Amino acid sequence: MESGREKGSVTQYMTATERLAAVLDGEMPDRVPCVPLVYYFAAHYTGTPFHDYMTDMKVFRRAMDICFWEIGPWDAFYTEPITMEAPDYDMTYGAGTGMKTGRPAGSGEQSQILQLPEAETLMGEDGYAAISSHGFAGIALPYLRFVSELVAGVHDVPADTRFWLGTFMPHLLRMAVRYVSESERWRMRGIPPFIGFSIEAPFDTFSMSRGLIDFSRDLRRRADEVEEASMKLAVGLAKTAGYLCRIARTRRFLLLLHRSSNDFISPRQFKDLAYPGLEYIARYLDKRGIVPILHCDGNWDSNLELMLGLPEGTCFQFDSATNIFRAQEVLGDRFGIMGDVSPVMLCLASPSEVDEYCKNLVEKVGKNGRFILSSGCEVPSTAKAANVKAMVDAVKKYGWYH
Repeated sequence: MESGREKGSVTQYMTATERLAAVLDGEMPDRVPCVPLVYYFAAHYTGTPFHDYMTDMKVFRRAMDICFWEIGPWDAFYTEPITMEAPDYDMTYGAGTGMKTGRPAGSGEQSQILQLPEAETLMGEDGYAAISSHGFAGIALPYLRFVSELVAGVHDVPADTRFWLGTFMPHLLRMAVRYVSESERWRMRGIPPFIGFSIEAPFDTFSMSRGLIDFSRDLRRRADEVEEASMKLAVGLAKTAGYLCRIARTRRFLLLLHRSSNDFISPRQFKDLAYPGLEYIARYLDKRGIVPILHCDGNWDSNLELMLGLPEGTCFQFDSATNIFRAQEVLGDRFGIMGDVSPVMLCLASPSEVDEYCKNLVEKVGKNGRFILSSGCEVPSTAKAANVKAMVDAVKKYGWYH
């Protein structure tokens, strides 16, 4: 594969850490890195009941290790081990998405992944005004107060001082310790953690914590309130993200954008309501040497040109609904692009078809050195192991820069 950049040829092999840093810093790596998002697939591949996998850290580690070394290795550890060991689901999904969880009922559940019922909302229509008007001191506290209220809603208890000190903060600290510990375990093996942490963007959190139907009504009836509250939370989220990345010793942050695509809102709504908070977070992190990585679920074709206003070096992960080849044309010279082997392909295609598609991605999207081959969103639990391996092996066959 010939390089499209005028930075000279690569003369030596890089470690996984060096390779990933080069791509995200806009330098020429020795080859395209492969960083799939793996969570449920490791349980399915190893025959581990999902309930045990999601509630026992030892079981999670054993399954993830087997999957990583038998099918990989790939270039970075990309999952979130904080979701292990109940009751921390209340933190990761209550605070992280604003939704309650439906968990696998017991060790006999072999096929049920975590469910997020859309109808069980945690935020009322007066929540926007409350966010914008409360007088907590400190930049991060409005955001932390909001997420603590979501978690309290999971428990159906008041978000008072007793809950803050007795439940929310202990859960938060335990999760941070576990996350850092697992990141260090992989770092000691020479495998870099891909992200320091991830948080749902404020606009998207509102969409989920209000429920899609109620939130769609909010966009018509109280768009100004949504915009103001989104910006208020964006300031606190950015500050929180900076702290978390420093604690985790990984200067990459994943901002989750599950409800900002053209599948959910119009380009005008995205520009007016979702983009301002996204841009604030990205610029805040960039100024502090943290790479913003945007997990762009759904179709972003009509939003791409607007994203040119984000800091250079921002990385976009697309999930196969966006035309990644057009995204490379629009963004590829200044931004990182990541993706986009679809769940359908990983489940239903043949290994040779996966190999051919990855070859096409590597040669076209990866031509300028700012590409990470990855799954389109998460590797599905029922993906064929041979197809996942074909994706991982493709960069070693076709991804070298000469």
